[in-house]
Amino acid sequence: MLTKTIAAMAVAVATLGVVTGCSSHQQDTAVRSADDPDLLAGCGPLPDQVIATTLQVPSVHQQSAPTICNWIGDYPAGGTVGLTYAWLRNDNLMTETKVAGDFGYQIERVVIKHFAGMYVRDPNDPGSCAVTISDTGIVTWWVHNRSHTAQPDPCAAAMSLMQATLAIDGV
Repeated sequence: MLTKTIAAMAVAVATLGVVTGCSSHQQDTAVRSADDPDLLAGCGPLPDQVIATTLQVPSVHQQSAPTICNWIGDYPAGGTVGLTYAWLRNDNLMTETKVAGDFGYQIERVVIKHFAGMYVRDPNDPGSCAVTISDTGIVTWWVHNRSHTAQPDPCAAAMSLMQATLAIDGV
C-alpha cells in the first residue's frame, strides 16, 4: 500500500538522520538544468504535465511536498492513480533494499542506464510498483493504481517516469 511505502521511505530517512531540504512546489514552467546539483531535490525535475502525459492521464494534482512528494490523477477510462517521488540525498540502495524487505515487498534488481536499482512490488497489491535507483542518493518513483489492478501497468509507468527523470538529469 502507498502508506507502507511512505512509511518505509520515512524510516529510511530517519535511520540515516538526514533529510534533504526541498522547495514547496513543483516548477511547471521550465526544466531545471542538469548541471544543477539539486536537480533531483524537491518534487523532482519533471513538470506536472510530463508526469500526466507519461501516465496517460489528463492532469495530476500534487498532494504533498517537500521531501516525499505525492500526486494523484484520474485515468480517462476511469480509475485513479497515486504516485510518489522521493530523492534522498544521503540514502543508499542497501538501506532501501533492507527497508523494502522488512515490509515484505518483492525486490527485482535492475540496471537503468548505468545506475544500480530495483523494482519494488507489494505482493498483496498488483496495482502498486516502484522503481528505485542509486543516483547521488536514492531516487524513487512509486505508482499505485488505486483500483489495485495491474492495468495500466504500474511498473511500466514507474520505469517511464524514472527514465524521463534520468533524461533530464543528463543521462
